[in-house]
Amino acid sequence: MKKLYILFLSLTSLLFYSCGDQNLDYIPNIAPADVSNIQPTYNLISYQDELNIKPVVKDQSEYDYLWSLYSANYNVFDGGVPKAVTLATTKDLSYKILLTPGKYILTLNVKNRRTSVTNIVTSDLTVSTLNMTGWYFLKDNGVTTDFDFVHKEGRIDNWIAYYNDGRSLQGKAVKAVFATNYKNTLAGSDLYSVFLVGSERDAMILRVDNGKIVKDFDNMFFTKPAVRKVQNVLQPVSTFEMNLINDGKMYTMNKGALFANPPASNYILSPVAAVGAVILAFDDVTKTVIGFASSAFTTQNAAASALKNMNADPIWYGIYPGLRGAGLALFRKADKDGFLVKLNATYGPLAGLSNSIVGSKVVPAAHGLMSADVIGGNYDADYIYYAKGNLIYMTDYASLPESLQITLPAGEVVTCIQHVKYPLPASGVISTVDFLAIATYTAGNYKVYLHPISSIGTIQPLAKPNYEGTGRISTIQYLEQGSGSRVF
Repeated sequence: MKKLYILFLSLTSLLFYSCGDQNLDYIPNIAPADVSNIQPTYNLISYQDELNIKPVVKDQSEYDYLWSLYSANYNVFDGGVPKAVTLATTKDLSYKILLTPGKYILTLNVKNRRTSVTNIVTSDLTVSTLNMTGWYFLKDNGVTTDFDFVHKEGRIDNWIAYYNDGRSLQGKAVKAVFATNYKNTLAGSDLYSVFLVGSERDAMILRVDNGKIVKDFDNMFFTKPAVRKVQNVLQPVSTFEMNLINDGKMYTMNKGALFANPPASNYILSPVAAVGAVILAFDDVTKTVIGFASSAFTTQNAAASALKNMNADPIWYGIYPGLRGAGLALFRKADKDGFLVKLNATYGPLAGLSNSIVGSKVVPAAHGLMSADVIGGNYDADYIYYAKGNLIYMTDYASLPESLQITLPAGEVVTCIQHVKYPLPASGVISTVDFLAIATYTAGNYKVYLHPISSIGTIQPLAKPNYEGTGRISTIQYLEQGSGSRVF
């Protein structure tokens, strides 16, 4: 149907173009051109492939040529007319594919210069992308932030700059999250996946399929904050919203709109925040754990009074939404001891409708966890991993042992520990990717180690890193067929 519509549009335009200057009744031969060597379908990868077609046209010097491209992403019954993009006016086509992935209709108009009779040849063009499956490493070089992307056929270093004329985020990397159901307007039906990326002085929303910047810090807010201080980015369980903490304030975007002004409060939020059934945050003024959902703050239930007026600061949240619905939160008290809390991360408890505290215990100040460089958790159980220099330890909520797991090469500084689990566990769903990912930095370069995790949480040394590159990694993200892992 769409191809017939394209043909109709092409013929109509040609009719208007050629009528009036010739009487075809007196032209003895008005047969269309004899065209061959054009395939009915082409499948190419954007930003990698080039479309090269060399048609065979009998008496080719007698014709004019016009290559056009139409997007097939429209509904002919809506009355919209697809706009043609002219690719070439030569017989042979050589066109570098820089298109948004999707389906297109390619047409070649072969017009007889003497008779104006035109033959229209159409082909289906499907443009795909390598971006949909692989590892994304958010990194910085101290000045700018970008992704390195590793896929099955190779890699794209500085992925954001690659697709955006050399532009990256300014400042050191903060965090990146994968988000579905993004759209250009509230009423829009064209949904696509994005990354929400934050650096210390910048933020961007980036299409996954073509890498293009959709929004940046200057145009993603209804009222742009006076201070550019991005501290965290979050994808809540509600996939129709995204959140960003900037300069201690929580901003919410309904996808298709912009980040709205923060709700009225006296809160100054800590950068430490995580996603359960609601977002778990922390007010640095009152030293109190708070929740955030649907553009509103929630307070903890009276039974969770240990999370209010704590005289402590958050160090790390390991909150696990989905099937597990639980988590851990670690605080440093004024006396330097730690306070480790086991939480029910389902909606009612985190929203303050019931007690969110499952249990708690003191972590002595001398415990290695309290002086760790980086901390990471385990989605499946109450294990905690932490780095001290090039040493990786494991402990657990039950008894707080300090168990040395691996010793990395001397000089490697750990910058990121994440449990990368895809897809997020659900009833009947088995994770195909399940690693404790550890990123290190030394002499301007990173290494990424993907450690299988045993049933008791332990990991073993690897003979060599899985990936290497330049810069310092802050977030590791895995995508498969356009869907991404959550950042715990």
